[in-house]
Amino acid sequence: MVASLAPLATAILLLSQTIGASPVPEIRDNVFTNPIGIPEGKIASLFSGPIPDLVTLSSEDIHERNVTDMPQFVPEGIEDLEDSEIAKRYIFGADNRVLWTDNKVYPFSAMGKIEWSTGVYCSGALIGPRHVATAKHCAPLDNPGVSLRFMPGFYNGEQFAGAYVTTIVHLPGYSVHNPDADACDIKEDWAIFILDARLGDQRGYLGAKVIEQSLVQNPVLLHLGYPGDLANGQRPYRQDRITVRNRFACDATGGLSTDADVAGGMSGGPIWQNDNGNRYQLGVLSATSSAETVFASGNNWLGALSRSRQDFP
Repeated sequence: MVASLAPLATAILLLSQTIGASPVPEIRDNVFTNPIGIPEGKIASLFSGPIPDLVTLSSEDIHERNVTDMPQFVPEGIEDLEDSEIAKRYIFGADNRVLWTDNKVYPFSAMGKIEWSTGVYCSGALIGPRHVATAKHCAPLDNPGVSLRFMPGFYNGEQFAGAYVTTIVHLPGYSVHNPDADACDIKEDWAIFILDARLGDQRGYLGAKVIEQSLVQNPVLLHLGYPGDLANGQRPYRQDRITVRNRFACDATGGLSTDADVAGGMSGGPIWQNDNGNRYQLGVLSATSSAETVFASGNNWLGALSRSRQDFP
């Protein structure tokens, strides 16, 4: 099925199907898509939740504090899993995504599925007590009247209590929907969803930072999301040993060009590192092509996360 939510400069990847797209200027000669999940057929409203408020940040709001990193939180009683225990689709070489079933252990306890009341779905991760980091194109900014729900540890349905999104925080002036979208539109393709419950107190949440040079060309990063081509977006798939090939073409802090394997439904999913037991998220999945997968990230994203934790405790 071919469908769209709104006019896009980049095409939407519909589960395992693809549609044509125009190249994004100033990036590369690649054709980029945004891997959001769209259900087949007409979907009746799945739930009735609040319609989120929209909060736009200015550069002054974001950079009033010089933030270099933000801490993670692992609740008492949640097992912290060591990485050594972890033993058209946009796949680079062999498909390295694996089904992840143990959603009770940290950091996977903090990751989950985002669903619109219309059935559209994305991926995301708790980045604060009631804060979810995801892609901006996963927010229904052009679809008024849509409510959203975040469900941590989603696996064939809600396994743990989910929460509704009450507020969407984003940086205006950037959108992958723009007809002349460029590399900075992808870098700033992030949003922060504020929930109506402090799920992070029970499920934990990731820390965050801007990528360091030592991680470029170093296959140590991880990603998780809900792909439509595997289990129809009903189960999470994880990939490790992801390499950031370079900092993308906007500025020195992002976005991040990688070799991650993705498909529709994985938009907004986290890319993260394990730094001696501290899980730092580096960005959210934004766009992919036949040559690379790019994560929105950078200094504005980190500053907005810090400001959102402050403004929405």
